[in-house]
Amino acid sequence: MKHIDRKRTPFFLKFGFSGKFKKWTIYHPIVEATRLVFITALTVFLLLEYFPPALSSPRFDSPGKKRSFFSLFQSSAESDLQDVLSLAGMIRLITDDRLSEGKVLRYAGLIWHASQKYAVNPMEIIALIMAESEFKESGVNAKTGDFGLGQVNWKHWGQPYGLTQQELLDPAINIYLTCHVYKFFEQDFGKYHRGNGIKSRAYVVNVKGILSTLQAYAELTQNNIS
Repeated sequence: MKHIDRKRTPFFLKFGFSGKFKKWTIYHPIVEATRLVFITALTVFLLLEYFPPALSSPRFDSPGKKRSFFSLFQSSAESDLQDVLSLAGMIRLITDDRLSEGKVLRYAGLIWHASQKYAVNPMEIIALIMAESEFKESGVNAKTGDFGLGQVNWKHWGQPYGLTQQELLDPAINIYLTCHVYKFFEQDFGKYHRGNGIKSRAYVVNVKGILSTLQAYAELTQNNIS
């Protein structure tokens, strides 16, 4: 068994404890400072990520500040409304005011939003619908199987989406599909019509003539829509 000098043992214990204590006094402030920096950074990150209004949103101390906060949303909504009203004016023009005001506004709104969805020109959609059905939402071509405002073919576009022929007459569905089909055919009037020969060429001329009328109207009323 190894002999332990009891007189020297306290010295070694004391020396070892003193060394550890010195190391602790040196590294402890560094560890605590690092921990504090980490906690601060984490707190700031969480505040920015989950509570942005608390740090970045304007204080509603005055009506002026409220207006500045909502101005972007209001201007966008007002712009959309103006575009819909302009489209409604065009529909009235080419239909000689045959439609009720309710239908005109509804068609204009549907055309606007559907054309935005498919990134197509709403005036071209109006011209297509005028050429296809003259805005008669119940129009049916029994020979070709085309239905509604845009004379959408049920066999090719209605049936594959699980739509009945009656559902295809719904203006919301029909206008949406009109934009979809027009986009599918690369915004080509002739391809949309699926015709050929002199009748097809005359159809394209008719649609372009209607479109020119709409563009002239937009220019006169200074409400260009693209």
